[in-house]
Amino acid sequence: MIRSHTTTQLIAKEGWKYVALFLLLFLVSWYFEFLPWVFLFLFFGVVFVFRNPERIPSEDDKMALLAPADGNILDISKIILQDGREFLKLEIRKSLFNASLLRSPISSTISNTKRIHGFFLNIKDELSKKLGQRAIITLKSNSKSVLMIVRAGFFSRSIELFKSIGPLKFAQRFGLLLDGNVELLLPIDVRIKVSIGDEVRAGESVLGYFSYDSIKDEKQ
Repeated sequence: MIRSHTTTQLIAKEGWKYVALFLLLFLVSWYFEFLPWVFLFLFFGVVFVFRNPERIPSEDDKMALLAPADGNILDISKIILQDGREFLKLEIRKSLFNASLLRSPISSTISNTKRIHGFFLNIKDELSKKLGQRAIITLKSNSKSVLMIVRAGFFSRSIELFKSIGPLKFAQRFGLLLDGNVELLLPIDVRIKVSIGDEVRAGESVLGYFSYDSIKDEKQ
């Protein structure tokens, strides 16, 4: 599902129906005295999963690259695509217990979004990269570009995107992912400041910096 708005409430509106459902189940179980504490625990669990905290970038450097998702750095490596283009890949593992909102890593415009429908598999399974549900998002600005691949895991029922094309501000919420991985394909000269295993927070943690030299080259 693609929307043209974002969500700024304390609980992401995509989770309201689940919060309401488990609140109702708790009230019914409490009334009939049937395992009310179990349903109360599930209610708070859903609230926790769909929490929507405010985030302030740790730096306002226009060349900074922010984390697009909460989670841990899973991989940092160089890759070559089939068309011969070389990128620096940075992959973030986002679990069900991390905040679910996706945020823009740079001030940019979404120039293209491609959805590839598939299964909701265990994200650790190699088959998930070929058969799993994913979205490929191209972010571009005057000076830099980022290719973002959002992969849905077993606990995700969809990849929510609030817009498929159009401008994004620095750290702006643009989607929601319950469980999965987010890959960033970056220019090869990006200076990475994080390491594998580091915990990052979407819209707050700086992953690295774009090179000023590459921008000069583009302008020339």
